[in-house]
Amino acid sequence: MNDDHDRNPDGESIDTGHPITALRDIEEDVSDSFMASLNRRIQRRMLAADVSRLTWGGPIRIVLEFLSLIFSIGGRDPDEQKE
Repeated sequence: MNDDHDRNPDGESIDTGHPITALRDIEEDVSDSFMASLNRRIQRRMLAADVSRLTWGGPIRIVLEFLSLIFSIGGRDPDEQKE
């Protein structure tokens, strides 16, 4: 097991006890509605992550593109502009 899950916010270890062996053999099918609900939640979070990434990354990329355009125009050799 991962030690991060066995610690509280103060960093102290939490005693989770022994696993329940009787539950190991129980097999239960997951309902389709639960899986659909889980998929919708995951997709909503992925959409929110994409929107936030575009909200911050898009304007930065546009500014960098404009800056590279300005520097490429201004950085030409004067002899090249006459031709």
